[in-house]
Amino acid sequence: MVTQEKDMLQDEEFEAKFNDFKVLFGKRVKYYRDLKNYTQEYLAELVNIEQSNLSNIERGRVYPTQITLFRLARALEVEPYQFYTVAPGIAPQDMVKEIAQAMYQDKNLADMMYKFYCAIH
Repeated sequence: MVTQEKDMLQDEEFEAKFNDFKVLFGKRVKYYRDLKNYTQEYLAELVNIEQSNLSNIERGRVYPTQITLFRLARALEVEPYQFYTVAPGIAPQDMVKEIAQAMYQDKNLADMMYKFYCAIH
């Protein structure tokens, strides 16, 4: 019984982190779309998906299939890994907010970030 409860908690934690990941991924897709000055309709057409599906990806509601991921990268002229890295044009206050939220949710991450901060100062 305890093992089942522990597994359920781990599943809930995983689901929460995956949801956060989907939101960040979607923001990066939108970032690169905006850099190209593409509308959602135009990018969806290039990628051969519905505009509503692209909208759901950008809002973090769904995660794209592998084929859609690669089509997005090709259409936006980026490498797929770039959807998983911090966008260079992210506003400093947004960056601080993302880091603070992540550290608030994960004590180990907060400890690691503090050690890194101390090491560079």
